[in-house]
Amino acid sequence: MKIGYLMQVGEEIRQPPFNGPANHVRHVFTELCHRGHTVKILLRRDGVIWKSEDLQGFTRVNVSRIDQGALRWVERLVRRIQYDLKLPYLGFFESLRFALACRQELSGSDVFYERLSWMTYGGALASRWQGIPWVLEYNGDPLADLEAKKIAPRGVRLWLSVHIMRWAISHASHVVATGEGWRRSSMHVWRVPAEKATTVENGTDLVDRIPRENSSGFRIDRKPGLPVQLVYLGGFYPWHGIDNLLRAVARLVRQGVSLQLKLIGSGDGLEGTEALARELGLDNVVSFLGRLSAEEYGLILADSDIGLSPYCGWQEFSGLKIFDYKAAGLACIASGEDGQPATLAHGSTGWIVPPCDEDALVEAIYTLASNDELRREIGRAARLEAERLHTWTYTVEKIEAILERCVTS
Repeated sequence: MKIGYLMQVGEEIRQPPFNGPANHVRHVFTELCHRGHTVKILLRRDGVIWKSEDLQGFTRVNVSRIDQGALRWVERLVRRIQYDLKLPYLGFFESLRFALACRQELSGSDVFYERLSWMTYGGALASRWQGIPWVLEYNGDPLADLEAKKIAPRGVRLWLSVHIMRWAISHASHVVATGEGWRRSSMHVWRVPAEKATTVENGTDLVDRIPRENSSGFRIDRKPGLPVQLVYLGGFYPWHGIDNLLRAVARLVRQGVSLQLKLIGSGDGLEGTEALARELGLDNVVSFLGRLSAEEYGLILADSDIGLSPYCGWQEFSGLKIFDYKAAGLACIASGEDGQPATLAHGSTGWIVPPCDEDALVEAIYTLASNDELRREIGRAARLEAERLHTWTYTVEKIEAILERCVTS
C-alpha cells in the first residue's frame, strides 16, 4: 500500500529526545515500511508543514495554492477580522492548508492514516476531495485533554468546536483506538459506530532492548536487603495521580517500609510534584530523573522492582508506560476499573487498584514490596506476555489489517 501518514498537529518526531507519542508515531511508521509499504508523512509543527519518506530527512512544504496569491490575502483579511471582532477560532485555514498539502504531496495514496488532534480536519477534507479512505487513530479524547488542562473552550466556541470535530470524525473510514477506554469514548462522545471502532493496544520496543534474562523478574543477581525500587515513567499532569503516589509512599515510609522511588519524565506539574515531595519529607526517598531516552530509562526499569501507573480522573488506563513495565519484567501497579486496563490480569501479570484510591495504592505497594516471590512471579508473567502481545510488530500487524480492509472495501 501507499500510505499517507498525517499529523496536522504533530509531536516533535524529527529529532530526539522523543516523548511517548513521538515514539509511537516513529515505531508505527517504521514497522509499516518494514512490512513493504510506501509511507510518506506530513507533519505540521509550529505552523510549518514538513514531509518525510524515511523519518531521517524532513523537507519544508510550500503549499502553492494558499501560501501565495489571492487566497493568502483572503486568509490575512479573514484572520484580521476574526481577531478584531473576537470571533470563535475554527481552525479553517490550518485545515485547508493541510488538506491542500495532502493533495499536493500525497496524491496517489491508497489510504490516509492520521493521529487525531483537536480542531484538525485537514485529513477529512483531503480524503473527501481525493476519494481516499481515511483511518483515524484515536489516542485520547482531545476535549477531555483540554478540560483536564483547564483550557477547554466554553459557550459558543465549545458548541462550534464539538460540531466541527463530530463532522470530521464522522468521515473516518475506521477509528483505531489505542485503548478500550478510548474506544468507548469515541463512540460515546463523538458518535463513532461500534463497528467502525477497533482497539489496537500500543507496543514497546523494550522487548527487543532488554534481553529476557536482564529483565527485572528474571534477573538472578539481586542483592537482598536493599530498598524496594519503585519507578514511574510519564508526565506530571493531575490525572497521572502522582500526588496520590507520593502520599502513599510517604505513609509507607513512616511505617518503616524501605522504599526508593524514581520519577522519570518532565513537563507541566513537575515543579509542584517536587514541592510536594519536599513537603512530605521524601528528599532521600524520591529521585527526579527528568526526560530520558528509551535506552536510558530501559536500564532503570530493568533494575527496578515495581512499576507504577496511578491514573486518577482519566478515561483510559492502558498507557504506554504499562507496556514498558511489562517488557522490563516489572510487577506493575495500575489504576483501573470496568475491566481496564485490559492488558493486565490482576494478581497474574499486574496489580489493579481503583483510581484515586490512596488507601488501595498503599496496600498494593505494601503487598508487592513485602513479598519478593509474588513480585517476581508477576514480573516474569508480564515479560512473557509482552514478548507475545506488546511488540510493535504485533501492534502494526493489526493496524495494517484495518488499513487493508478500508482500501479494499
